[in-house]
Amino acid sequence: PKCMIDVRGRPLLARLTDTLKQSGVRDITVVRGYAKQMINLPGIRTVDNDFYEKTGEVGSLACAKDAIQDDCVIAYGDILFRHHLVDKLMETAGDIVVVVDGQWQARSEEHQGDAAQPDWVRDFAACSLPFAADFMDEDAPVTLTAMGPDIAEHRIAGEWVGLARVTEKGAEILRAEIDAMMAEGQSKAGLPDLFSRLVAKGVEISVAYVAGQWMDIDQAADLNQAKLFL
Repeated sequence: PKCMIDVRGRPLLARLTDTLKQSGVRDITVVRGYAKQMINLPGIRTVDNDFYEKTGEVGSLACAKDAIQDDCVIAYGDILFRHHLVDKLMETAGDIVVVVDGQWQARSEEHQGDAAQPDWVRDFAACSLPFAADFMDEDAPVTLTAMGPDIAEHRIAGEWVGLARVTEKGAEILRAEIDAMMAEGQSKAGLPDLFSRLVAKGVEISVAYVAGQWMDIDQAADLNQAKLFL
């Protein structure tokens, strides 16, 4: 599994969970799919998606639906990030909050060669206010207006980093939408589809803007970048 790739002597997932624990997230549940027996880190709970070949992110999240309670952080399993991104996520008010990197164009420049790869898909975000270099010092609330790979460039405010948080109320909303999507046969959908559906229904999703300080592991070249990142 990609989340168990060795990054400087430790599995990627171990580094991810360590970062979460630095910010106080200690009750961690991991959804396992392909080669599930290899995901056996101490200190985590696991649930299995035995239909991983036929489902996507929503189908996997449905397997862990019972763990989405109270204050809960949701994260992709193939990302690295500084712990202050989680701190920012926790500090941002809202029942559903997503972390958006406002420096998405810098990532475009770093990955110019990857852009032609069909499996390099980015979760762009359109937001109620644009990102600004001094945004960290402002308190103006920002909300998500759309998310997905096909947002027109002039609307892109940033890129979702694969981190989200829900409160007890937000968890209830999320679970209900997961149930609805599963009932509609949308188990192959991605999390951006889930968030976009909620926005379309009038659910407010808050945005925590950050400036870089994260990466995902999509290509072999990303492993070298990951070593530098650490």
